[in-house]
Amino acid sequence: MQLTLFCCTVISAILVTMTVFSLKLIRDNQNLRQFDDFQKCTAGIYEALSEQDNISHAWLKKLTDENAFRISILDNETPIIFDSQNSKSADSAVFELARETAWEAYTLSAASVKNSGYMKHMEFPLGGAETEKSLASVGYIPKKYGILTVTILSLLPAPFSGLWNLFLPIIFAALAAIVILSVCSFFLIRSLIRPLVKNHEQQVSFFSAASHELRSPVTVIMTSLPLLKNPSAAKREASYALIEKECLRMKRLIGDMFTLASLDNGAISIHKESVFIDNLLIDCYEKFGILAGQKQIRIDFLLPDTLIPEISCDPERIAQVFTILLDNAVAYTPQGGTIRISVLLRTNAVVISVADSGPGIPDESKENIFRRFYRCDHSRTDKNHFGLGLSIAKEIMELHGGTITASDSGLGGAEFKVLLPLDGR
Repeated sequence: MQLTLFCCTVISAILVTMTVFSLKLIRDNQNLRQFDDFQKCTAGIYEALSEQDNISHAWLKKLTDENAFRISILDNETPIIFDSQNSKSADSAVFELARETAWEAYTLSAASVKNSGYMKHMEFPLGGAETEKSLASVGYIPKKYGILTVTILSLLPAPFSGLWNLFLPIIFAALAAIVILSVCSFFLIRSLIRPLVKNHEQQVSFFSAASHELRSPVTVIMTSLPLLKNPSAAKREASYALIEKECLRMKRLIGDMFTLASLDNGAISIHKESVFIDNLLIDCYEKFGILAGQKQIRIDFLLPDTLIPEISCDPERIAQVFTILLDNAVAYTPQGGTIRISVLLRTNAVVISVADSGPGIPDESKENIFRRFYRCDHSRTDKNHFGLGLSIAKEIMELHGGTITASDSGLGGAEFKVLLPLDGR
C-alpha cells in the first residue's frame, strides 16, 4: 500500500503538472490570438480615421458595440463625445493611464507624431491590481487642423472564461488517468511484491530449519564432551563415537548448504562431456548395493533393449543426482522392500526412473518435496536426511536443461523421474 501510495502521488504530480501546463498553454494561445485580432481591428480603425476628414458618430457607435471597445478620441486635446460611455470619469482615468503607459513604455506621444508627420499607434496589455485587465491601443493621427489622439480599450475576459468547455474534458481525463494508473499500479506492485514476500518467507523458513538442524548435533556434542573425562574407557569410546557421528552429520549438512549457496550464486558451473548414462547408473548401483543388502532390499535394474546413445552432461553432477535419489530410496524403503531403476529412451531425451516400495509421498507434499529442508512427516525422525538433497538435485537438473518430478510408483512407494535431453541443452 505504501508503494502504491507513492506511485499514485508521483503519477498525480506528473499528470497535474502536465494538465496545468496544457491549460496555461491553451490560455496563452488564446491571449495571443486575442491580441492579434485586436491589433488587426485597431489597424483598420486607424486607417479609416486617417482617411476621413469627417468622423461619423454612428460609425463609432457601431465599432464599440460590435467589438466591445471603449474608444476615446481627442481632437487637439478636445474630447469628441459620441456616446454616453465616453463621459464616465472612470473611463477617462483609464484612457489617461493608457496614454501615459504608451509614453513611458514606448515613448509614443503627440509630439513625436507631429514632428514626423506620420500616423503612429501602439497596442499593449494594460491593467493591474487597481484596474481591469484590458488590451489598449494608443494612436496619434496627424490632420491638417492638428492631431487626433485615439485610445481604444478592449476588456480581457476573466481567466479561462469561455474555455471551460475545453478545460473540463481535459481535467476529467486527467482524473480518470490518475484513477486508472493508480489501480494498475496497485495490481502491478502486488504482483511484483508477491514473489519477494514468498522468497522472504522461504529464506526465513530456510534459516529456521538450518538453525534447528545445526542445533541438534551441537547439543549432542556438548552433552557428550563431559563423558570424555570419564575414567571408564568404554564410556569415552562411546562418547567419542557419538561426537564423531554428529560432526560428520554437521559436515554433510554444511556441505549441502554450501552446494545450494553456490548454485544460487552461480558459483557452480557444469562441465559437460559425452558419457553413457547407464555406466553412471551402474556405478551408483554398486555404491548402494551393500547398504541395500544389509536391509534385504532388492534393486531391479531395467535397461532398454536398444543402445542408449552418449549424452552431453556433467558426469559428476548427474551422478550426484542419482546418488541422492538412491540414498533416499534405500533410506525410506523398509526391510525386504524393492527398488527399481529403469531407463526409457525417448526421441530427444532419456528418462531415468527410481521407484521404491516405501511409504510414498502424500499428495499434499508432492509440490513441496523439492523445497529446501522440506521433509514429509513420516521421515522427520531420520537424522541422516536434512531435506536438502532433492532441492540440490532439482537445481542440478535445471542447469542441464532437464527436469525431475515425483509421483506414486507402481511398487506402492515414491517414484522420481529424471529427464535429460539427448543434445545436452
